[in-house]
Amino acid sequence: MIKISAKRIKDRGIRWEKSYTERTQPLHDRYADNIGPGSYHRWEGHDYTTDSDYYVIVSPAKTKEEKKRFFAGIKKLPPVYKRDISKVYSPYGEYFHSIKSALSFVNERYGVSFPKGQASYTVDNLEGVDIPRHVKG
Repeated sequence: MIKISAKRIKDRGIRWEKSYTERTQPLHDRYADNIGPGSYHRWEGHDYTTDSDYYVIVSPAKTKEEKKRFFAGIKKLPPVYKRDISKVYSPYGEYFHSIKSALSFVNERYGVSFPKGQASYTVDNLEGVDIPRHVKG
């Protein structure tokens, strides 16, 4: 018997669009002011192979050990009719020392385009910046 595995998310032809919600736009603006433009990214895309929506995020974050890092992750969203805007849908992913490493990760893993003119932020740029413990989309 041959087992057929699902296509990787990168191979599903998802078209990722920059998208900030009512909750994430203030965070985007705050990081742009405190760190610089391009320090927070959020994309949404629809997977037509499974009829599912996803979001991908690259953001300053804190690790379990309270170290400041850049986080890159993804989360499948509930169907539109089941979404609750008061709920938080936290992504799963990995932490990085630079934003370029985080962006490379989402490019390679999920097929998100690397932003043009991206600044080279590192953990040094996160010093003195108030970062919430959990990344929320």
